[in-house]
Amino acid sequence: MQDSQPNKNENQVTQDDRFAAALRGEVQLRVGDVIQRSWDITLRALPIMLAALALMLVVNYIIGEITAVQFPVDENNPNLANVAWQTVIGMVIMAPFNALVQWLGILNARDVKPSFANFSHAFRSAPQVIGIQVVMSVLIMVASTVFYLIFGLSSVFLALVVVTAAYLQLSFTLAVPLILDRGLSVQRAILASVMILSKRIFAMLGIYIVMFIILFISALPLLLGLIFTLPMTFNVIGVIYNRMIGLPNSEQPLAPATDEQGAA
Repeated sequence: MQDSQPNKNENQVTQDDRFAAALRGEVQLRVGDVIQRSWDITLRALPIMLAALALMLVVNYIIGEITAVQFPVDENNPNLANVAWQTVIGMVIMAPFNALVQWLGILNARDVKPSFANFSHAFRSAPQVIGIQVVMSVLIMVASTVFYLIFGLSSVFLALVVVTAAYLQLSFTLAVPLILDRGLSVQRAILASVMILSKRIFAMLGIYIVMFIILFISALPLLLGLIFTLPMTFNVIGVIYNRMIGLPNSEQPLAPATDEQGAA
């Protein structure tokens, strides 16, 4: 069963609940639709997205400075344990802020005007969001260890690590949104995301290749274009989520009873 014309007008919100259909692999994902829709919603949602990104960058800078003092790393003779601590602490603390911007992207994709009141929603799910990051990091480390034991420190090892990390990053894309929007557990969110996106991995790869090109071009004129394209990357996640998952039944708009009453 194919997803037949999910949106006659690609600029519209996907209103129906597609979660079950997406798990069955019946929902299509089109690169051009996602990029165009993300561009359009970024034009009108830029201020609050920039505010959230600015908050994330400030927190990231502060955490970086603190961890650099507590776990110093000598560039000439780096302490791997301190490098690991800096990475883990940064990842754990930044995860909820990353989730915040993803949540704003979901609201933008639904044509819901985000507000600063939405900020607390992402932070309430911080433990689960951190859990997603921990699981993905552990999987990458385990895979890297296995590849190292088999191939040693070789070009094959590096290639396999990059491919594995990229695949996990792509297939985990919906995990955090599913926690924020559907309240799933960490395990169910990861499983659902992998099941859904593994069937659309080439479309996902196409979307992120296009976004990489857009980011690269936008960074050329003194990085000024990133003011627009960085928020767009989070709106891309929101649009992918909306196209694949849609709206929960409880949030779908009611039938146009007002039109019927007017006609009566």
